[in-house]
Amino acid sequence: MTALQAESTTSAARDARPAQWVVMTRLLVSDAMRGLLTATGVMLVVLAVGSLIARWQGWQLVSMTDTDMVGIEVVAGQDGVTLVASLFLVPMAVAIAAAVMAVVLAARTRVFLAAGATRRSVATGQLVVLVVMTLYVLAVTAAVLLVVGRGTDGALDLVGADGGAGAAVLVVRATGAVLGALTAGSLITALFLRWPWWVGVGALLLVLVVVPGVVEVVWPALADVVQQRFDWWGFDLAAALVTAVVYGLVLRRVPVR
Repeated sequence: MTALQAESTTSAARDARPAQWVVMTRLLVSDAMRGLLTATGVMLVVLAVGSLIARWQGWQLVSMTDTDMVGIEVVAGQDGVTLVASLFLVPMAVAIAAAVMAVVLAARTRVFLAAGATRRSVATGQLVVLVVMTLYVLAVTAAVLLVVGRGTDGALDLVGADGGAGAAVLVVRATGAVLGALTAGSLITALFLRWPWWVGVGALLLVLVVVPGVVEVVWPALADVVQQRFDWWGFDLAAALVTAVVYGLVLRRVPVR
């Protein structure tokens, strides 16, 4: 093989490699989904073992259908022992795991940059994995609602949705709530990576405490308008998208060391 052919082969091999953001996205998604699947499996095992113990001991087994009551407990009364459990523990655990993974993956930014990854590829991969985790949390929640509600109609009754339109509004709200929490975690982590700790703390206090308090005292009319916007069904999703953009801008300036 001549030198020209060898160079051509090497160039073709380089062109065949996937883009860096694709590689970064695959890495982040695989790590995140491994954690979420583990959380899902652990909670299912806990509920299954609890059910087996209840049957073995002859306890009554009660499954809570109220979405506001999430937990598992053993209650002793005159009628014997009752194990009260909620299947909604599964989506709750998955949501907590997703929030933790969002922070953990964002905290690895400097490691990825030091390994040669570009800030754009890291930001793209992180935003994609946040969307993937959001969809997984929603999918698990929907599956649990269908099981507990024993079908679509029962699931809609559990969440108080009035038909397809009400269900669509709830989906948008839930998507915004989950995605907003995950993007907020990534943004807060990026703030502490980009600047000294006091800058991140100061920014959080300014946005969450100082500005709302000043606006409510100095400009009550504006505070009322803002409060009305909070009740808008698309507010959480819009806020999540804005947070994602701010996160991308902050990440562009994160130093390697």
